[in-house]
Amino acid sequence: MYRVVLLRHGETHGYLGDLGLTELGESQARDRGRQLAKELATTAPPGTRVRFPHAPTARGTATAVTLRATVVEALPEGHGLELGELEPDTHFDSLQFFHDGEARESSGVAKDRRALDPGSGADPDWALEFDRFDSNYGELARTGGPIDRWLTSTTLRFEPPQIAVYRLWAGVTALAAKHEIALVSTHSGPMRAFVAAAIGRDPGEPENLEPVEVTVDGRLAEVVFREHRVVVEVPDRLPPWIAPGYVAGERT
Repeated sequence: MYRVVLLRHGETHGYLGDLGLTELGESQARDRGRQLAKELATTAPPGTRVRFPHAPTARGTATAVTLRATVVEALPEGHGLELGELEPDTHFDSLQFFHDGEARESSGVAKDRRALDPGSGADPDWALEFDRFDSNYGELARTGGPIDRWLTSTTLRFEPPQIAVYRLWAGVTALAAKHEIALVSTHSGPMRAFVAAAIGRDPGEPENLEPVEVTVDGRLAEVVFREHRVVVEVPDRLPPWIAPGYVAGERT
């Protein structure tokens, strides 16, 4: 049995590009780190290894850095836990967008979109599709508006929700080991799709640093988010229409 805690990154400066955390975002990561340290100190037996995988985005990395540092600082002396280093992991990356022949993290594509001449009247199809996802890059993105559309839209270039779910499950199962806990800094889009697939409906946007708890025991896993608690089968194979290489991290 092992436990994976999926955490949405802290508040970011926006979605105009791959940006880091605001002061509030850093504070959110510290608050969650202190809560987790208190819990680990009382529930995790000595010898438990705590891992810190994270999305390779700037906001995912910054969240993991602060989260880990706070856990290290807040744990009492003699805790007996083995604290791992930071682990960048593409399984837990943000939504991908097919652009220039490769899958790219969507906030990085936003930067390319904004670089186009807004008055040209000749935007390429990829830019028009991106605009249908998000053209604000600010408060609407923070509160989940673009993810609302992504979960219910058919597009040519965005990574589909189903594939994001399999991608997260692949990351969860890759962490499998006895007596381990993984505190994963990731993104709201894949988290929402993951929970929606488990409980049968979209539960809405997670708050910054809000957790989705996954406890894996053999072929079954308990998924907990807010008031929702379900036991599901852990996927052990991909449908034939999903490329294994993509789920494993290939982006071209």
